[in-house]
Amino acid sequence: MTCSFYRLIWLLPAAFAVHVIEEYLTGYPAYAGTVSGYPMGLPTFLGSNILFILIMLLLTRWAAATRKPNAVFWMLAWAAGNLFWNFVYHLASVPAFDRHSPGLITGALIYLPLSLAVWQAALAEKVVRPATLIGAIAAGGIFMGLVAAVGIFHLGGLGA
Repeated sequence: MTCSFYRLIWLLPAAFAVHVIEEYLTGYPAYAGTVSGYPMGLPTFLGSNILFILIMLLLTRWAAATRKPNAVFWMLAWAAGNLFWNFVYHLASVPAFDRHSPGLITGALIYLPLSLAVWQAALAEKVVRPATLIGAIAAGGIFMGLVAAVGIFHLGGLGA
């Protein structure tokens, strides 16, 4: 049994919220401060994540309501950055910093399979072309890279 793309995408904001709860309960702000050398205050952690979840919710609503290619692209890009590439970040952080990365569990058990399911549904239902999906995934990777570089590691002297 498969779930239609436009029903499946509503799981994205919910998955994002569950992931942020895991990160909060397992000490991600302290972890980020330890591995980056820059403290991450709770207001920054919660504020940015709540904003990003709201953006995910709004993009999902836009895509589901209009079914326009532009709306679907930006929803897929935002989801790729905040879910799939976030999972990759947590996974790569384990060997890079030789410790567990808070958020890895929901990343592995929810983000990765949900991302793959959404992408498969998008292609199977011809919601997007493969090249468009690849572009959205790449755009999401750039976004996640910028968030990590600036928001966590403060590269270039930027960040909270």
